[in-house]
Amino acid sequence: MAVQRGTACVVFDIETDGTNVEASPGTSPAPRWTGGPLRLPMGGGVTDRERRLTYFEPRVAESLYGTAERPSRMHRRLPSAPAPRDRPAVEAVELLRLPPVIAADTPGRGIAVLHVRLSGDPLDELARIGDLVAMRDEYGQLLPAGVRPVLSARRAWTLCHVTFTDGRPPEVMPPEYSGWGARDQWLWLLASATPFSRFPPDPEDDGLFAGRVRFSADWQALVLRDGAAFLGTSPDSAGEDGFHPAAEVLAHTIYLDAFLLGRLQVLGVNFLANALAGLRAHETQARRLLALEGRQIELRRALWSSHITVHGKANELLERFQQQHRLPELLSQTGTGLADAARYVETSRARRSGLAVALLSTVGLPFAIFYSAAALWGEPTPRTLLTSTVAALVVTLLLFAVLPPLRGLVSAELRKPKD
Repeated sequence: MAVQRGTACVVFDIETDGTNVEASPGTSPAPRWTGGPLRLPMGGGVTDRERRLTYFEPRVAESLYGTAERPSRMHRRLPSAPAPRDRPAVEAVELLRLPPVIAADTPGRGIAVLHVRLSGDPLDELARIGDLVAMRDEYGQLLPAGVRPVLSARRAWTLCHVTFTDGRPPEVMPPEYSGWGARDQWLWLLASATPFSRFPPDPEDDGLFAGRVRFSADWQALVLRDGAAFLGTSPDSAGEDGFHPAAEVLAHTIYLDAFLLGRLQVLGVNFLANALAGLRAHETQARRLLALEGRQIELRRALWSSHITVHGKANELLERFQQQHRLPELLSQTGTGLADAARYVETSRARRSGLAVALLSTVGLPFAIFYSAAALWGEPTPRTLLTSTVAALVVTLLLFAVLPPLRGLVSAELRKPKD
């Protein structure tokens, strides 16, 4: 196998375990942690927060990097140590705190990113490092004290970058996939991070490569639900100069950030949809409904966008990620559900207001007439008050008896289930 360069990012959700946290997303970094995203050399500089802010639009930069008053990103480089030749090596760890619009639902949650140097067999290694069940303890040792991978998660999201010495990867799938070509075979296996023996895809399914993004003659990408792969399609001399080293840095910085924004969108939209599913359409839920509408507005402001930069292919990568997770449809359905619930509550309020006015008019008018008549023509005695009251009650009962719409309105309201 002529793999020249292989790196990966392993992305998974983290949570605090309730103990004294040494350093978690958003707290003051411990001595071995550094504030801001991972810095990698590129073009005579480094890919720090300030440089990345020139790439992304300000409306999404706060969610990715936080602010000076509320930093949300930190990283740590691991000591260089010889690793077994047949095992990948974790070179750095990043932590990202969830933005306020999401953190309100999940306090103590965040996202971890492991930057991994692959060895000689990326197809086998990606399946291994993406298995959170098997790697939970090992990954937990790389996190700050009191922070761990979310217990309910079983699989990490992986992003990899692989190149070849001559730019021509060998075929690695059975003959029935020969129509794909070697490049597509590698793209699929790398992006899915799933061995062929575990899940053989349908070779005639044209939709499997709907997430393809073509950059240039040097490389292309495939975005799937559980991972993405960047594949070099031109020769890589393994030096530090040239295109492929720069492409590796791009994959681990701005393109990773585009996918992290997509991950935040997945969390935010699903939290909103789940909250809406637990909302009962009753007038007493109006305040909670108003809060959800406000959260939807804030979610769109802080996170939801498919145009995040005027440079490069990050927009296209994010769009492919959103499509794989069906985020546009879910956000649209959630917005429709909120609008329907709001319309129901407003209709219910208007109906009850109309009922109150009708009852006030029906009950109040007879009493007003008889009390006025008693005051004008009767004597101010208890007997007069009692007589006018009884007469008003009789007329009111007659009105309910002879006016079916009014009687039906009241009976329907009485039969209505209580909140």
